[in-house]
Amino acid sequence: MFTYSLNRLPSHLRWHMTLVMVLTLFNSDIVTAEAIRRVRDVGDAQIAQLINEGLHMSPTFRSLVEMIDATNGIVYVQRGDCRRSARACLVLAIQVAGPNRILRVLVKVRRERRELIAAIGHELHHAADVLANPAVTTTQGMFFHFLNGRESMSITGRFETIEAVRVGMQIEAELRARK
Repeated sequence: MFTYSLNRLPSHLRWHMTLVMVLTLFNSDIVTAEAIRRVRDVGDAQIAQLINEGLHMSPTFRSLVEMIDATNGIVYVQRGDCRRSARACLVLAIQVAGPNRILRVLVKVRRERRELIAAIGHELHHAADVLANPAVTTTQGMFFHFLNGRESMSITGRFETIEAVRVGMQIEAELRARK
């Protein structure tokens, strides 16, 4: 039987081999939900804080994030300007990276915190709707999902649902009640 001692390896390889062996001992179930959160900022502390406040202060916001966490989607929330003067929007584009579908939410941050969190929640509702359909893997598929689904296109050319509007208002009411 062939055996090989780690002591025979150069020190830098020993360290790498030891690390690999230790990591293989850990089961992926140990990773916390916080570590694999699928609604993320892009390194912006203000956006991260808004998401965190929404998670802790609004059961509706938290349930939207949990719905997204249960999919193969990742939603990046970032500062940005939306078309047609919208204050927040789900970008009508989807990227596939390995098993993940990636969406982006843009938000203008120059308004009251409750409104910002509610606007993010409103857009997360749209994102959760897209991600609930695993067949939507292209931007064209996303467009037709909205066009053929419950969404309606307004005169401004934006897709909107009564449910997403209601969710945004509900999140804002929950935040107001907590203050």
